[in-house]
Amino acid sequence: MDLKDIRLDNLSRPFKHALLAGLIVCLAVVFYIYFMKDLIRERDALEVETVNLETSVAKMTAVESQLKEFEQELAHLKKYLADLRSILPAQKETPTVLRSVQHMAVSSNLKILKFSPKPVITRDFYSDWPIDIEVQGNYNGLGTFFEKIGGATRIIDVGTISIQHIEGSTDPKLTLKARCTATTFVYKEDQPDPAGNDASGTKEKTP
Repeated sequence: MDLKDIRLDNLSRPFKHALLAGLIVCLAVVFYIYFMKDLIRERDALEVETVNLETSVAKMTAVESQLKEFEQELAHLKKYLADLRSILPAQKETPTVLRSVQHMAVSSNLKILKFSPKPVITRDFYSDWPIDIEVQGNYNGLGTFFEKIGGATRIIDVGTISIQHIEGSTDPKLTLKARCTATTFVYKEDQPDPAGNDASGTKEKTP
């Protein structure tokens, strides 16, 4: 058959369909190579970036949640520390506490015979500071003294109490002699020992 005689009208219907299908496939390949291929790559890159961003957002959300928990815990610890400081004197405040105990004894009509701070017992974040006290007075005054100590803002624990009746006393205000140990709990700070000892354990002189 002469090529000049080949016309579309002369082709059979199946061949026309096959030719049209081949043409469509060729156009689809050309379209994919020059257009769709880059778009698909860009889409895949965007999908990967989206997954990475979602992962980062999930991590940041988890961190933010933990941060809020940490902030709440920090606020709780700060409040706890403030509460402790309100009832535990700092070492630099121990002279004030000492004078307060002395004032409570005197205002309870007790005569102070002995007021002797003992060595500090160190704990984790506070120290026990025992003070041996010996007073003269009567039962009412002693009861008032213990009541004032119990109502003090600072924690002061009174223990090892011994009471001795004063024989032959005609003064109703001096009917007994009492000994006790009053222990206050001192919040630890970078201050000298409240009993008057420096870092080496040497007794410091009070001016």
